[in-house]
Amino acid sequence: MQNDDLIKRYYSQLLLDGMSVEKQKLLSKKSVTVIGCGGLGSPLATYLAGSGIGNITLIDHDVVELRNLHRQVFYCENDIGTNKVDVLAKYLKSLNSNISIQTNAKRSWDLTNKDLKSDLLIDCADNLRTSYSLNKVACEEKIGFLTASVAGNIGQISLFDNEKNHCCLECIFPKEGDMDGNDCADIGILGPSVALIASIQTSIAIDYLIGEKLHVNQIYRVDTKTFSIQKNKISPDSSCKIN
Repeated sequence: MQNDDLIKRYYSQLLLDGMSVEKQKLLSKKSVTVIGCGGLGSPLATYLAGSGIGNITLIDHDVVELRNLHRQVFYCENDIGTNKVDVLAKYLKSLNSNISIQTNAKRSWDLTNKDLKSDLLIDCADNLRTSYSLNKVACEEKIGFLTASVAGNIGQISLFDNEKNHCCLECIFPKEGDMDGNDCADIGILGPSVALIASIQTSIAIDYLIGEKLHVNQIYRVDTKTFSIQKNKISPDSSCKIN
């Protein structure tokens, strides 16, 4: 993209402190892998595409269902029965033709390290087993790992850079049962709650991709009803079996 076109397209984004034409060009060279294209992943992927992330891989084996539509608003009734990755990829390509979109409809347990290789691995699956599996891959491949989940009114977001002396998901939650195990299918969820967490997750992803370290090794717990946010620094656990 020529500078004039880049400035015209991303003008409002470029006005922000910390942004520049050089950093916008950097975003165009970055790759992300989004696992889960539901309530978290679909708005996140859309905002990443709009912001100019150059390469986005969408991974999800699910199809669109009627029960998704109250919170997964990038799908419509005509999409029911269609693979989410196909519907979302078509929309992202129409939003920004300057970026590359790949899709993968494998189940999470069939994914290989090669499937997940990118500059940032973004976990939107909202599934404990998947989160732990992705954490392991991110540590092995030494790539950034951004994970989020939401159930009821509570969302949780963490970012790990997997560089030297890093910490990981298992440093704070050594066992799957140590995480908040509630599922939105069990306790319910509002569409705006998921969108709020996805927006925060997207902002963290963009900061990380332009080289900001502000959110690395932090865990955010967000109450989407009271709008309170708890932020805690995470330290490596010397007994962690992963890192």
